[in-house]
Amino acid sequence: MKHWFPKWIFIALLIISVATVALRLKIVNTVYEINQTEKIIANSKHEKEKAAIKAAALRSPRRLELLSKTQFKLNQPDAKQVVYLK
Repeated sequence: MKHWFPKWIFIALLIISVATVALRLKIVNTVYEINQTEKIIANSKHEKEKAAIKAAALRSPRRLELLSKTQFKLNQPDAKQVVYLK
C-alpha cells in the first residue's frame, strides 16, 4: 500500500499543532496576568481613596479642636495673646 502523502507533511502538521497550542497557552497566561494587574491597580486606587479620606478626617478642624481641649488642655487664646504679623 502506497502512502498518499509524504511523511514530512505529517511532521510539519505536528510541529504547527504544537506551536499553535503553545501560542494559545501564552495568550491565556498573558490575559491572566493582565487581569491580575488590573485587580491590583483597582485595589491600590481603593486603598489610596481610603487613605485620603482618613487623612482628611485626621486634619479636620473639629477633631483638632477637640484634641487640643481634651488631650492637651488648651483653650481659645485671649485677645492679648494674639499677635498679628504684617
